[in-house]
Amino acid sequence: MTTTTVRKFAISIDPEEAVDFAEPVDWFGKKLMPLGFDHSATYTYRYRDAECMMKVELVDSQDGYFVYLYVQASDEHAFRAKEVAEAFDAFVVETAGTKRFTLKDE
Repeated sequence: MTTTTVRKFAISIDPEEAVDFAEPVDWFGKKLMPLGFDHSATYTYRYRDAECMMKVELVDSQDGYFVYLYVQASDEHAFRAKEVAEAFDAFVVETAGTKRFTLKDE
């Protein structure tokens, strides 16, 4: 995949800020795998097709996990992030993260 913009989003139950999910780690896989994500590491899920690459990272918190979604695609990112958020009955929260680099499979 060529170098394109990578957008970072938080998936949150609060539409205004990143709020963690108080769920066990295996709960997230049950939400992401039906969307085509593969469990690539303990706290990482990846999706890849001809049009985009996405990565979900679970970040440990005091009560559970924050969910961050990275989307690399040459088209509009919003619908991809919304689809992931809907799987969690949650919202997409824009974060301060837009960078230009290539997501690489780890």
